Amino acid sequence: GDEVEVKEGHLFVNGVKQDEPFTNEDAAYEFGPVVVPEGELLVLGDNRNHSLDGHIWGFLPKENVIGRAVFIYWPPWRVGNDGMF
Repeated sequence: GDEVEVKEGHLFVNGVKQDEPFTNEDAAYEFGPVVVPEGELLVLGDNRNHSLDGHIWGFLPKENVIGRAVFIYWPPWRVGNDGMF
């Protein structure tokens, strides 16, 4: 699985800093590094400092994901469902 880490306010996946223009602010916490086990997901919210997400509750088994995104409403400049189907 991928190695995920939040350090110095930024998300790194396999050592590569991710470009995340959709996040509200830089993360004010450190997390990991952790290796995401096969068959599991690490879910992080875009409002990192106020999200009760995977950095709090850990990994999510893929079989627990029962839906799919059908509409983007945030950020406002991406509202719609273009390219989703």
